[in-house]
Amino acid sequence: MGTTALIATGGLLAAGLIVSTLESYHWLAVEYRVKIADLPEAFDGFSILHLSDLHGRVGVFSWAPFQQWLATADLVAVTGDLYSPTRPRRPLAQRLDALSAPYGAYYVSGNHDYHQNRLAVEPWQPGARLLDNRVVPIQKNGETLLLAGLPDLVRGSPNWNQVLGVLRASSHRAVLLSHRPDAWLLPGIERVSLILAGHTHGGQVVLPGLGVLVRHTRIPEPYVAGRLESPGRPVLITSRGLGTSELPIRWGARPEVVRVVLETVDSRGT
Repeated sequence: MGTTALIATGGLLAAGLIVSTLESYHWLAVEYRVKIADLPEAFDGFSILHLSDLHGRVGVFSWAPFQQWLATADLVAVTGDLYSPTRPRRPLAQRLDALSAPYGAYYVSGNHDYHQNRLAVEPWQPGARLLDNRVVPIQKNGETLLLAGLPDLVRGSPNWNQVLGVLRASSHRAVLLSHRPDAWLLPGIERVSLILAGHTHGGQVVLPGLGVLVRHTRIPEPYVAGRLESPGRPVLITSRGLGTSELPIRWGARPEVVRVVLETVDSRGT
């Protein structure tokens, strides 16, 4: 390769690196409206602010669209992977502590939230906000929606049978928080109406003509993020998340803040 070609190639690589690095800090605000059969009327219009895969990044907390959605959210869901080994923990811990909504802020663990086989999210103390292997009733105007959570399906100690037993003992509609979208494949998952997940980063790098290089899910291709619906299964919404792996590059998979608005529909679909 001649000198001119080398310079041109180097210039393209440098430009690509700049663009992809900038993309890591240009968030999207993505809203999904999800119809749930026989959802109680009290929860019609109920909004969930969904954050995932922050990996130590705190810039989005100052972003005006994020602040507007947080101010109007009924509930906040954080689906794992809080920190990065190359970023200080305390700034994010402080912002997580400040997250609040009228019906609570809940968190389930991701694979990067573990160290030596234990949950290690210090200095943040999630306390009752930790939803791993739990089901909590969200009550509004005398009506109930169940919110369930699973720890990371690989690094954590998920007890799906326990969670499913609680859900099956109730007639209320349920939303599940899971770091990995693969919860959609669990037996009995039809008991859940909606799953909110992360982990995949939307592939993080999506190349023209080649698509996603690494999918990080066992759900059949081409799904890697966004909305997925299939008869007999819950609606799945997988966020591309807000951070990156240790290589701070995104290409074709911009980070996003997600808002999910629940809408009631009777079992006849009206």
